[in-house]
Amino acid sequence: MKYCLRIAVFILFLITIFPYHARAEVNKSSCFTGAFLSDNPSSEDIRYFKHSYGKNPFLVMIFIDWNKPLLAKIVQDVYGENCVLFITWEPWDALKQTGIDYNALINGKYDKYITDFALSLKKIDEVVFLRFAHEANGDWYPWSAKKIGKESYIQLYRHVKDIFDQHNLNKVKWIFSVNWEDVPKEQNDFMLYYPGDKYVDYAAIDGYNWGRTKPWSKWMSFREIFVNRYNEITKHTNKPVLISEFSSTASGGDKAVWIREAMQTIKEMPALRGFIIFNLEKERDWSFPPESSYGKELKTQLRDAYFVDKKAGLYD
Repeated sequence: MKYCLRIAVFILFLITIFPYHARAEVNKSSCFTGAFLSDNPSSEDIRYFKHSYGKNPFLVMIFIDWNKPLLAKIVQDVYGENCVLFITWEPWDALKQTGIDYNALINGKYDKYITDFALSLKKIDEVVFLRFAHEANGDWYPWSAKKIGKESYIQLYRHVKDIFDQHNLNKVKWIFSVNWEDVPKEQNDFMLYYPGDKYVDYAAIDGYNWGRTKPWSKWMSFREIFVNRYNEITKHTNKPVLISEFSSTASGGDKAVWIREAMQTIKEMPALRGFIIFNLEKERDWSFPPESSYGKELKTQLRDAYFVDKKAGLYD
């Protein structure tokens, strides 16, 4: 009896000292596949991905500029292929690379557009992943916190989310997405811009192996890019994690080895619930042509049952 009591006390001690998110991660045994295929992904794009790599891109990413609507054809094609829409909603004009009036956004100037956009997502009546104003810890977007200020960034993020909440958009999953490194590093820690647990469903990370394509870049493994930031996120929040953008160039190393090691590393990150792989040429050639050695390696890795392309209870 004393022996059993000691065991019970020890188990209670373990439950007390380990945080909830660490306990929850133990039961997580799968990860959503996802991809950015094109600016206007079609059923044909999704089917081609499945034909090439053996699984659906369950999360299909698109980018939407400010004051632009969500195209009904994209919604129809994505959900028609049993996938889920992953929207990167950018408060700017991407073609002109110009921002909007962010103070005006906070003060209500764009409330009608935000409401209309929210209601368009509500009509889908399916889960939608929404990544708003991403990479605030970089210095390349006009909404970056270094440009508009920490307080303004948090206020604009919360303002948009509050409008969604007023209309009970329970199926929209909000993603707070940061770059893998803080640029600049000084007084720019990504967690300074975290809007709060109430406003976030998933924390996410973006990162690329630029290889030798830039004067400032070098060949980096997936582990070198993502693991430190992943550990920082899981230390500061209990939110599940996504890789919201990742890929590699072929310049400077073996891209087949890179993607093999990347997928193996993903399986070592228990809080990681899904990823978006960039599979096209944009800035650099991030694609994985199915006939290439690295395209074949991606297909081999995706055969693992750990990577799922259908609903698997990972929304929570």
